[in-house]
Formats: sequence, C-alpha cells, structure tokens
Amino acid sequence: MPFVLIRGTFDPTSGFPDGDSVRFQAEDDTLFDQLEGRIQFKSGGQVQLRYEGIDALEKAAIKPFSSNATQRNIELLGGEQSNLPGYILSSHADGNGRPVCFVFTGDPPDWDNSGRGNKLQADLLRQSINYKLLQEGHVYPMFYETLYKELRDEMVAATEEARAANREIWSGDRSIDGFEVDIPPDLSTLPPIFPKLWRRMQSFYRRPSNRTKGIKLFIRELARGKDRLFTIPDQRSIKFSTAIKVDGNKIKMLYKPEEMVFESDLRLERQAASINTSSIFA
Repeated sequence: MPFVLIRGTFDPTSGFPDGDSVRFQAEDDTLFDQLEGRIQFKSGGQVQLRYEGIDALEKAAIKPFSSNATQRNIELLGGEQSNLPGYILSSHADGNGRPVCFVFTGDPPDWDNSGRGNKLQADLLRQSINYKLLQEGHVYPMFYETLYKELRDEMVAATEEARAANREIWSGDRSIDGFEVDIPPDLSTLPPIFPKLWRRMQSFYRRPSNRTKGIKLFIRELARGKDRLFTIPDQRSIKFSTAIKVDGNKIKMLYKPEEMVFESDLRLERQAASINTSSIFA
C-alpha cells in the first residue's frame, strides 16, 4: 500500500511517550480510513503512534539508555509540550490499532494521497525522527516485511554508522556477543539487547511459576510463539527462537538486528482472513 500523509500535532505530555512512540492528533482523522487495519482512538481523538523501522529499549530496561531514547525522541519532536506541529507517513496499523509510521516535524512536502506517483525517497526518510534516532544510536532497527527494501537499506546504513561510532546503545549492546542471565532474572540490569528479545523474556519471567526456570525453558516457550522472521544473510525463514543460541545461562542472537525481517501483524491478519474466507466456501 502507498503511504498516506496525515498532518497533525504531537503531544508528548499525553499518554506514555517512549523512544519510539508518542500521541498524535490528526487534523483530518478520516485519512486514517485509507490505512490498512483498524485504528484505536484514545480520548479526545488522539492515536498512539508506532514508529516504523525502529525499536527502543523499554522504559524498564537498563538506564540511562532507555531514558535517553525517550528524552531524545521528545527533543526531536520539539520538546515536552502539546500541539507540536508535524505529520506522519503511514500505510497501515499494527495489531494494537497504532498507525505504523515515519514521523516528521515541520511542514510536509507536496504529496498526493491518492497514491499516484508518490514514494518515500531516501532524502525525505533521512529527515524523519525514526532515521535520526537510529543514526544517533538511541534505538535498534526493527524490520517487518511491510517495509520497502529501499527504505530498509537506508536504515541499515544508519545502523552501521551508529554501531561503528559506538553511539549510545551500541557502546554496551550484547545482543550478538551474548550476556549472562541470573535466575531469577533482574531484567533492568541486563546490558542493552534487542528489545523484542527483552520483551519476550519479560513476558515469560513475569509469570510467578517461571521465575526459577532456566533460559532453555524460556527458549522452548519462545518456540511456541508466533514470531517468525526471514534472515537476510542466509535467506532462511525461521522462528525467532531459532535465531537465538543458549549456552547454560548465556544467551545470544545469531543475527544482527538489521539482518532479520519479521512477519508483521498485518500478514498474520491477512492469513487468518484468508483461512476464514476459505472455510466459508469449503
């Protein structure tokens, strides 16, 4: 689907902004009807955005990296105040009803929302808050198959630049080198790691009966989940659990974050719709 440009204002004072999300008020909320998926509106008509192509550490993750990402996101938006002008480019919503988007401040370029002849080009992408957060090392790349390869390549270049300069999270990242996990774990003390892995560990270990279980049991549970991805270096279609190696209580990823392209909520919803439609006519 083509990107739809939606003008509006950002409000970091509302809801719970973090390093890759903020509340947004559209000037014309009927434009959301052009996106694939259902939008969840908050009080007053605001929506919670999900930034495309990036993933920030959760607020409960290690500081100051997690708090620095939130602070820098708010700074790039214009500061901790409401009614900050800007616009988003989005094509769809995620499973939580959030527009998945590239975020921009200031006035938008000429854009035809009918989708004729307008594509997000590299020069405009580099003006997005998504790209700036990635280039400055505040966030990880997080790719889904809905993101065009040309845009993904630009974001890979920004990631490699930030990593080479040891900026922010890359000065302490242990996703590939590996990290030890105490049992029961204190996830707030783990070094910076790929946020999806951190969230899956948080989800597993918040259950009281799992608190004393080792990492191998966590991986076994992860394998039961729906997280699937495509690996760019060796062209494999695998589950997320297969992209992780465990040695005792040490865990590491076998691929860099930018080397993985995950299946999106959108694809899963399309597959479910296809199955349901087929069963009707079976």
